[in-house]
Amino acid sequence: MMNIQETNEEYESMSPEERLKKLFENHPPSDILVTSSFGSTSSVLLHMINKIKPGHPIYFIDTTFHFDETLDFKDRMIRQLNLNVINVKARSNKNKFTHDNKTWKYNPDLCCYINKVEPLDQIKKSYKFWISGLMAYQNANRKNIQIFQPKDKLIKFHPLIDMTPSEVALYQLIHELPIQPLTGQGYSSIGCFHCTKKGAGRNGRWADMAKTECGLHV
Repeated sequence: MMNIQETNEEYESMSPEERLKKLFENHPPSDILVTSSFGSTSSVLLHMINKIKPGHPIYFIDTTFHFDETLDFKDRMIRQLNLNVINVKARSNKNKFTHDNKTWKYNPDLCCYINKVEPLDQIKKSYKFWISGLMAYQNANRKNIQIFQPKDKLIKFHPLIDMTPSEVALYQLIHELPIQPLTGQGYSSIGCFHCTKKGAGRNGRWADMAKTECGLHV
């Protein structure tokens, strides 16, 4: 049984890449879930995963409400890094309901649950660890997230949690990684097009609503 506090202390002094490498060395790849939103900072984690465990499955939740630029960026990252990306979708009848009902307008939590949370819940059952690219600087909810943190029946693993915006930009520059095209248009955080506006940090996500997270991570 993992002692979360001791393990966090052990991993704290490591670089993000060292943390990822150690996790894959100490645990079977079949126990490790990786997801990506192909957002503004996603290229960093994708590149590290590809270096350490090429071909490891990476799950992308296709809500059917993504910007075309996000889908194009995903395809570009797949080609450049030869990624093994698996699309995950809600059941067609449920997804159709959110389209017809415009659920994002009246109940955004339900829309996120149908199109993001519930589809991934089925995948999560097969894994013990879930690697996420969350970073503490992104909003107040993420400020106190630890490297390892239990969530439901999984242990979330946040190897990039203490990276700064300048470190992200430097990593992308050094490794010549493509930049999410929407960032150049003023989008710092990128989700579904109905619920994403231009803005610094995560200010453009669910703007003018109390909602700040989709429910997947926090």
